[in-house]
Amino acid sequence: MDFENKSSVEGYMFIGKAIIVFIAGGIIFHLIVMFIDYFLMIEPFYLNLRDNFAGSILSEPMVPMIGAYGLLSLGIYLLWEKTKKAVLFAREKEIQSENAETVLKSMQRLTGIMAEHIASQNSEIMSWVELRKKQGRPVSQKVETPNKKIATALHSFSELSFVYPYTEDRPRNIFDFEKELQHKLSDVSREN
Repeated sequence: MDFENKSSVEGYMFIGKAIIVFIAGGIIFHLIVMFIDYFLMIEPFYLNLRDNFAGSILSEPMVPMIGAYGLLSLGIYLLWEKTKKAVLFAREKEIQSENAETVLKSMQRLTGIMAEHIASQNSEIMSWVELRKKQGRPVSQKVETPNKKIATALHSFSELSFVYPYTEDRPRNIFDFEKELQHKLSDVSREN
């Protein structure tokens, strides 16, 4: 209900602005054109500016011209508003793109640091598992399976950071990174 009231108020405000722009713009344009016309006249042109200014400039035959100037000023106003919205929208998209690039660069640096640390720890576990297998000793699945999942998750995270941003369906914002990472990690945790 509040949204409906807000949009109806904005609609009335827009109509009010349009009417004001139409009337004021029409009169202002008309006055400017009439003064230019008055000063460019070569032959004697009697425009009674002192006694009957409004009657001379805003007479009944001038109403269609004032209307045309009003439409001109309304058109300029509408184009201005549309251009302003387009520029603001483009700027918002540019900011989102810059934020995604910043997140990407940060994520790549953090991924490199985390991958180095986790991979070194995980490789020790993998070496231990391989050593136990070579010796013919049993290796618990509670150690081997999580070890493989860690390696797969690390691979997915590295792929997301270093490959995914340079594909055709690259992420457009930060939430795309999150969704893709959650999707990849849920795939890893479902593996047996």
